[in-house]
Amino acid sequence: MVHIQNMSQPFVYGGIGEVEGLVGLQDELNTRLSDRANRVTMQSFKMYLAKGIEGFGGSSVGPGMVWSTDNPDAQIHSFGGDASSPSEEAHIGEIREAMDKISGVPPVAGGNVQAKLGNLSSANALRITLMSLIAKTMRKRVGYGRGIEQVSKMVLEMLDAAGVLKTRASDRGVRVVWGALPVIDEESVVKAGLAKVDLGVAVEDVVEELGFGDADPGVV
Repeated sequence: MVHIQNMSQPFVYGGIGEVEGLVGLQDELNTRLSDRANRVTMQSFKMYLAKGIEGFGGSSVGPGMVWSTDNPDAQIHSFGGDASSPSEEAHIGEIREAMDKISGVPPVAGGNVQAKLGNLSSANALRITLMSLIAKTMRKRVGYGRGIEQVSKMVLEMLDAAGVLKTRASDRGVRVVWGALPVIDEESVVKAGLAKVDLGVAVEDVVEELGFGDADPGVV
């Protein structure tokens, strides 16, 4: 058996789940959303208070209705309805931001681009915005990469013992190599490679560093 901790926890074999810190915030968010839904249901209707208009109580309120009076002091006030609640909206927004920070997955990673993020056309801007997600991904690569290596070694040992695939002990060491994260500006990488060539670095070394080998069909 190969045990891979989702998130490491000191002196705990099983580790800790990623959603442990989100349970309380999710409960709070559900409560606030339920309160808002109840408020909207109870206050979605509007009421009107008319002053100086005779017979207004027997009139229906709807589109195209016009009331007329000779009283210059007549007034109609509407109240009720789904009024704005800035404190409620701010509280819900703060809960969502706290959930994003704890989970390490910002909204932009799911395609929810907000105006306050600024210009995301450069690799540096994306890297700063997704810094928490990148760090989380790197930790996952270390943990799960080690687990994949152990699983592969165990499978090779079982295949060797069963006589299906004979291997030596030195041949069962598997190393997982992760590729670069996609938050890299290819144009900047190419420019950096050309600058290294201008400084005297061998072209073959630069091509190898960029991920192209001699066996690549695109390399001439």
